[in-house]
Parts: sequence; C-alpha cells; structure tokens
Amino acid sequence: MFGRKKRHADQEEAPQAPALPTLEDDDPIWEQPGPRNAGEVDTSDGYVDMGSILFPAVPGMQLRTQVADDGSTVLQILVVLGNSGVQMSVAAAPRSGGVWDEVREEIRSGFASQGATVTDVKSRYGDELLVDMPMRMPDGRSGTSRMRILGREGDRWFARIDVLGPAAASPEAGAGIEKVIDRIVVRRDKHPRTRLELLPLHVPGGAAGVKRA
Repeated sequence: MFGRKKRHADQEEAPQAPALPTLEDDDPIWEQPGPRNAGEVDTSDGYVDMGSILFPAVPGMQLRTQVADDGSTVLQILVVLGNSGVQMSVAAAPRSGGVWDEVREEIRSGFASQGATVTDVKSRYGDELLVDMPMRMPDGRSGTSRMRILGREGDRWFARIDVLGPAAASPEAGAGIEKVIDRIVVRRDKHPRTRLELLPLHVPGGAAGVKRA
C-alpha cells in the first residue's frame, strides 16, 4: 500500500545542471580576465560577501572602505594584500557596454590636471591606464607613485579597479593580484538603476581588519 511506485521504463531522470567552478578547481574560467558575473562560479565557499562585490578570501587580507558623508553608504573598497592593494567600486551600466571608453577619458583628464603622467597600455584586461603621480618621498626627495586603472564591464555593471603598490609597478609583482581580480564576482541586483549609479556595498559582518578610509 505504501510501497514506492515503479518508474516507467521510458521515464528518464531529469538532467542536472553541471556544477559551477569553485575556487579550488583548476578550471579554464580562472584563466579568463575577471571579474566574473554572478552565476558563473560557485561563491558558496571561500568568498567575502560585500553585497555587490564577492571578494575571494585571501589569508592576511585587510579590508578598508570609503564611506559617504551619511556615515553608512560604502562607496568603494580597498583590499590590502601584502604591500599591494586592490581598490574597487561598481556601478550600474547598460547592456550595450561602452562605459569604459567614456569614463577612461574623464579619469585621464582628472589625473593629468593633478600633474600626473598618464599612459595608455594594452593588457589582458584590454585598455587600461598607467598613472605615475608625483609625490614627496619620506627623505624629502621627489618621486612617483604608480597605479594601474582597469575598467571592466559585465552583465549590466561597470567596475573600476585600481591596482596599487608594487603590483602596479611590474608584471611579476602584479601576477598574484591579477589572479585575485580574475576571481572577484560582481552581483548585480534586479533593481532598475540609472547609468553609473553605484551598486550597494556593505561591510561583511565580523570581518577582521576593516577600516574606514
């Protein structure tokens, strides 16, 4: 009476969706320039949830945030990894893309007005800016601080990513940082938003090393 019904011979098992790549997998997707769209990889383990940004957890990383005047809205994050850092903000963008071509010129003009030397370079991330900003060294001598600025576009989002410190100065030092960038995931919500409206970010609960910039 309560026995299990036999399955008809012609009734097939429903196909299961293939498992998404995880951070532990040696999957070809990690060789592709990031960040990733939400749903492309498994973020259930090994990620720090910051709302619109899911950041791969790296031992020893320190998280700092820039907060708006209201004291609660997070504008951008800075993740310090050793002597280098990844500074990032994300905004809404049209599906058609093309945001980086426009924003890049604005960024170039802004740094040039501050006396920086801005160079266009091609990398695996496409067109990026290499910024050498004049600075005063601790011993009083003049020097420069180098920064790489990447613009990446995904499914209705745009991310500006600044690479700071030694990782911006040489390909060898930047290789580890690029692996981190390729594993970042951007999670675009379903709310309608204006072009380049910042996507919501929050400080993860219980996160260590969180400071407000």
